Amino acid sequence: MNCKPEEKRKQRHSLTFLEQVKIMKESTQIIDVVLIAEGEKFPCHKVVLAAFSAYFKAMFTCGLAECTQREVVLHDISAESVSVILHYMYSADLRLTNLNVQTVALAAYFMQMEEVCNMCQKYMMEHMDASNCVGIYYFANHIGAEDLCDQARKYMYQHFTEVSLQEEILEIEFQQLMTLIKSDDLNISREESILDLVIRWVKHSRESRSEHLVELLKQVRLVLVSPSFLVEARKRNTIILCNSKCNDMFEEALKTIQLSSHPSLSLRYGMETTDLLLCIGNNSLGIRSRHGSYADASFCYAPATQKTYFISSPKYGEGLGCVCTGVVTEKNDIIVAGEASAIKMSRQRTRNIDIYRYHQQGNRFWHSLCTTQLRELYALGTAHNDLYVIGGQMKVKNQYLVTNCVEKYSMEQGTWRSMAPLPVPLACHMVVTVKDKLYVLGGWTPQMDLPDEEPDRLSNRMFQYDPGQDKWTERAPMKFSKYRFSTAVVNGEIYVLGGIGCLGYDRGQTRKCLDAVEIYNPDGDFWRDGPPMPSPLLSLRTNSTSAGSVEGKLYLCGGFHGA
Repeated sequence: MNCKPEEKRKQRHSLTFLEQVKIMKESTQIIDVVLIAEGEKFPCHKVVLAAFSAYFKAMFTCGLAECTQREVVLHDISAESVSVILHYMYSADLRLTNLNVQTVALAAYFMQMEEVCNMCQKYMMEHMDASNCVGIYYFANHIGAEDLCDQARKYMYQHFTEVSLQEEILEIEFQQLMTLIKSDDLNISREESILDLVIRWVKHSRESRSEHLVELLKQVRLVLVSPSFLVEARKRNTIILCNSKCNDMFEEALKTIQLSSHPSLSLRYGMETTDLLLCIGNNSLGIRSRHGSYADASFCYAPATQKTYFISSPKYGEGLGCVCTGVVTEKNDIIVAGEASAIKMSRQRTRNIDIYRYHQQGNRFWHSLCTTQLRELYALGTAHNDLYVIGGQMKVKNQYLVTNCVEKYSMEQGTWRSMAPLPVPLACHMVVTVKDKLYVLGGWTPQMDLPDEEPDRLSNRMFQYDPGQDKWTERAPMKFSKYRFSTAVVNGEIYVLGGIGCLGYDRGQTRKCLDAVEIYNPDGDFWRDGPPMPSPLLSLRTNSTSAGSVEGKLYLCGGFHGA
């Protein structure tokens, strides 16, 4: 039985009813109650109010005097928020803005309209930035919205350097500021930001706040501030110069800094940096994980502390459908490349390589950086903060052709440009960066001089690319011709681990899963053998490495154990 016509009929019926009730309100027909807020009157219908608001339903059905009241005065609720909520009741359209969302949320909270409260919270989460997160945090804390409060607090702490420069933070109360600047979890790289905030906060309302200056300065880790900044801050601000206790604190801090180059005070979160291994989860191309959807998770691992930190996946929402490869630039930008999700692809006329960047500011997490012509089994490299899409396999008229084309994307200019092509077409190869030069290794290349039925041959060749000269140079070859191997740079040398391949130049000999480790020295242009791995290891079929290095040590993550 086809239910769609019946469902459409019911939808039309509901929409007609809603439209007629809205018309009656606008023409003040069958009005049986008037809401009054800030002296402004809003004629409406009790049945509509009761349908959406548990507060009004209780009022109009309790059997007390309120049931017969023609006018209901709403105290401490703005007229604008009443207007917005009534418009939603009669039209299903909630007109939220950054200016009215909190007053609408308060009114909805008072009227016991949970759905509107949730919509307001969602709006605030989606529109959170450095200029409003402080207000959202204290507002959410006030009304008991735990999820919103938690997200605003995390955002505020994570982006505190930017938050501390906003006007909004100057409006918070003394105890609120004290709690903030006490925390070790503030993501700031310099204590100067905290000292500057304290001075600006006091000067914002000097008469009422000067008495709090000493207590606030006790929470500032003055010995972490540069001596020149301390001297300049005292010289430029009379609120410090005219306060003997503040002067003494500054003098003591300057003496401590002079005597010790390593202050004993604990550092704040953003003052410490550590190297992390980044694992971007992917479960594409039919590869099933024994851990189910856990394979889609993305996380960082800190070998020094053995802690794991989960980050959002580039596959969430309408992001990437699969992640093929990725790089980290010299500016610490995390870049991944792959194909769009099925939802996004359905709206596109052509298939592309979609490239996403992890957004370390704001709350967007991953955002689309650029796109380029679709190919498979390409390599993604980076040098001088530019991205390079190198080689790969393209489908032309139902045939796969391996290409040697190289495309460069300038992250500063936002433009693509064709560069010098690879000396040979390559697919399923790897690329690493050492001293601002790209090194392309292995993969497979078509055999132009052999019959069509002959398979493509593996490569043991290595090519060096100099971005300054836009020139490729062939370097010493690897011991094995191979693909599906992993690479990493450790102490300026290139490590090539595992893969599928054969010894020497590929002439069609038997291929096997490798446990071999080859180490290349770029300065001397020579290879040496490294200690073999405990078992053969293959990288994923997505052309991305399963290896990384932290503080001179090599780590292997994921991949396949070879047979």
